[in-house]
Amino acid sequence: MSEGKISREKFISSLVIEMRKFHTSIVLFNEGIATKLHLNATDLRCRELLSHTGPITAGQLSLLTNLTTGAITGVINRLEKEELVERIDDPHDRRKVIIQPLYHRDDEITYLFKPLSDSLTDIFEKYNDEELILLSKFWNDINLLIPKESKKLT
Repeated sequence: MSEGKISREKFISSLVIEMRKFHTSIVLFNEGIATKLHLNATDLRCRELLSHTGPITAGQLSLLTNLTTGAITGVINRLEKEELVERIDDPHDRRKVIIQPLYHRDDEITYLFKPLSDSLTDIFEKYNDEELILLSKFWNDINLLIPKESKKLT
């Protein structure tokens, strides 16, 4: 942004628009990856979430994703069919089921994301360490913001 050419307000607005465009493109990209795994983008994102959380109950997954328990049942069914998760009876509560992520297909998933990972690495290589630290802080802020904003939707 150079002074006099565009106001800070308009520049920030253009950044928000770029974030929305990024979101749309990443959703479409994830849908393409999910299709290769015989899933949909929501299923893939739930599996990704489970790979970070580890085993959690179906109810917890429902809360984390803002999906109904019925929708989560469908997600779990599809993930289980593709051998990406398994259901385990909760030893403390017979009414609950724990969703255990399975990792034997992680190499396949990593392979599908590798071209994007390589391209992102190429982009990151263009930045100096100080700029990369700023980018890291930015993405950390975004990753904290989105769940908070998602909770406002319920």
